[in-house]
Amino acid sequence: MNIVKVTHEIELGGRKLSLTTGEIAKQAAGAVLIQYGETVVMVACASGPSRPGTDFFPLTCDYRERMASAGKFPGGYIKREGRPTLREVLTSRLTDRPIRPLFPSWYHDELQVMSNVMAYDRVNDPDVLSIIGASAAISLAPVPFQGPIAAARVGRVNGEFVLFPTREQIESSTLDLVVAGNNESVLMIEGFSAQLAEEVMVDAIMFAHRAIQQLCDFQKEFLAKADRPKPEWPAPPENPFSELFRKEVYAGFRAAKTTAGKHERAEAVSAFKKTWQEKLFPEGADATAEGHTLAQFKDAMHDLEARIVRDLALEGTRPDGRSSTDLRAVNTQVGVL
Repeated sequence: MNIVKVTHEIELGGRKLSLTTGEIAKQAAGAVLIQYGETVVMVACASGPSRPGTDFFPLTCDYRERMASAGKFPGGYIKREGRPTLREVLTSRLTDRPIRPLFPSWYHDELQVMSNVMAYDRVNDPDVLSIIGASAAISLAPVPFQGPIAAARVGRVNGEFVLFPTREQIESSTLDLVVAGNNESVLMIEGFSAQLAEEVMVDAIMFAHRAIQQLCDFQKEFLAKADRPKPEWPAPPENPFSELFRKEVYAGFRAAKTTAGKHERAEAVSAFKKTWQEKLFPEGADATAEGHTLAQFKDAMHDLEARIVRDLALEGTRPDGRSSTDLRAVNTQVGVL
């Protein structure tokens, strides 16, 4: 496929934000350069089959701030980049958190997203750019990503919300809030504030979400210009045990899951699972007469357990019987040592 350079720009927060693809990392599944002011972050992703038997989504997000991006080099005895700093680890998590839920539950291929700060102008923070760039790079890749998403940082200076505040503005801001989401909803909130009222925080989140919607539309325009073909990803057939479990297992599993006492509850759940496994797979069989496997049984049981916990939460009840307003008994003691 002939990859051509594509750049798309938008004015946001008084500065220009741009996305570029087809210039570097052309052999990656998807790669972009995202620039805001004079801060530039390169985000590239690669995908491929995972190890046989993988039953989870092996997504890796890695964010690095090279000192060369700010015109420096590591000093002291070791003049090399060291292990990731706390800030880099936290930004990697900020990038992972809103992206991971937007892949289908059946998708188990490996996906790596690498963000590298190429230039830092000491004015515009690169961490939020990593989230936006990751969304754009993954959207270019041949993977079933249900995006795009975007992120925005909001500050509050002199009682006014500021979109993508500068480092100087953050110093005097009573709010440092990072919000990620898509056109429809908010997916992640992370930040700090100086004793702000709840309604002010809600207004800040909605202020950020309006910018997120604008950024998502901006990415869609960018993807249309890039015109990368995406393969069809047909969903796999439903687990053969799902319908049976919904009809015959749900009530009994829910009763076991609401057993009083932590250890008693764990024992009741384990015994319930074992009873059904012996019923469907007698004498330690690996498959039923219809050819349904033990792995499918365990997947369906895991999904049912998650559904029961979710149903209880939506009804305002925890598995141990406490309501959403009841606290667990807490004992404190001083002078222990």
